[in-house]
Amino acid sequence: MNKQAEERGFTLIETLVALGIAAVALTVLAGRLGLSADTQRTLIVHSTMLEVATNILEQQRLSAVVQLDDKEGDVEARGMKMHWKLSAEKTQLDNFVRQNVVVSYANEPDVSLFLFHAKP
Repeated sequence: MNKQAEERGFTLIETLVALGIAAVALTVLAGRLGLSADTQRTLIVHSTMLEVATNILEQQRLSAVVQLDDKEGDVEARGMKMHWKLSAEKTQLDNFVRQNVVVSYANEPDVSLFLFHAKP
């Protein structure tokens, strides 16, 4: 080959192959970014549900009188409206009661926490 043939640059086929590889790589990257955003949203919702459950149990722990009646309600946190249920159940020890809280949010699994509390 002469020197002029070596300096021509890329051929059309080489350019198309390079563009094809870049297109596949960008498509895969875009799909991963969408998955990452969904995962981040789920983690934010789950951590908010845990905060709501923890707050409800802390209110029970700090109250002067232990509430043994079932309660439920709605709370808004971080712009999300969540539903919670608080219930109590006996334990094998007569002096303690277990208080359970379940927090629900649309299209997400429920979050449950519990607290052992001394009976009044």
